[in-house]
Amino acid sequence: MKKIMNSVVLLASLIILLLQPAPIIAATKTGFVTWAEKVVPSLFPFFVLTRLMIYYQVPQLIGKLLTPLFKSLLHLSPITFFVMFLSMISGNPSGSKMARDYYDQHLISAKEMEGLMYFCNFASPLFILGTVGVVLYLLLIAHLLGSIAVFICCYPLLRSKETIRQVTVQFPNESFSAILIDCIESSLQTLIRVGGIIVFFYIISETFNIIEITQLFNVIMHPFIEDIGLASIEPLVAGILEFTQGVTKVSQTTAPLQTKLVLTAFIISFTGLSVHTQSFMFAKNLNIPYLKYFIMRLLHGCTSALIVLLTWKTVLR
Repeated sequence: MKKIMNSVVLLASLIILLLQPAPIIAATKTGFVTWAEKVVPSLFPFFVLTRLMIYYQVPQLIGKLLTPLFKSLLHLSPITFFVMFLSMISGNPSGSKMARDYYDQHLISAKEMEGLMYFCNFASPLFILGTVGVVLYLLLIAHLLGSIAVFICCYPLLRSKETIRQVTVQFPNESFSAILIDCIESSLQTLIRVGGIIVFFYIISETFNIIEITQLFNVIMHPFIEDIGLASIEPLVAGILEFTQGVTKVSQTTAPLQTKLVLTAFIISFTGLSVHTQSFMFAKNLNIPYLKYFIMRLLHGCTSALIVLLTWKTVLR
């Protein structure tokens, strides 16, 4: 039955594309422009740099130096902590990508991999400070503080109950130029996949408008959107699907500043189904339940939104 429904949905999508090609093509162009102008500049340097760090054993070096600290205080593997830290500054989906790289090298366990999948979902500070147009640092701080709730839930998975494995440092034999080329090719391949997913969700968002699903949500949620000063639920729906598009649409509304801040904080931390798909691209052949991942994203989004709701007046004084 599920396969039949998938076929029906795909056939309906084809019909919509044939009947309404102009808005679909426009959404595709917008998705590609967003990817090229906002995603690639913020992610490409981190993808290449973190890949180089893997080649040159940077996490293993840190691990050999700081293993006693992590073992006695945090009970975390140094490599687990390294992935968590870098994911906070590099943006989605780099945390999931790094976690999968180290899992494949048997440097983290399956449980640690699962915990990192749940936790390592951060918008790049470069994205927040360079793209979001309202009270930038408040949103960044709320985004980071909101992750504490997720960390508490994930800690049983991240905590290393066994003796933290001894890591060995073995530097590569290849030349730096050969390693750099490999890092660039791997990063570009990942970015192309990310771009395809982003464009796909832009198309879904536009399809919702064409077949008036968004308008249906407007009718159903009219009391809610009226109370918070929104003219339409479209920015929130767009953000749930693809967070870059949602953040842009929220900033363009005439809603009160409080509403813009709270919605933006939620969208950035929930990250959108597009980023969920990007992250699970690196969970192939792993038994990681999406429902738990979704709940963690919802928890992060709601916690960040609540922090902004409770503090924005104080910050703006």
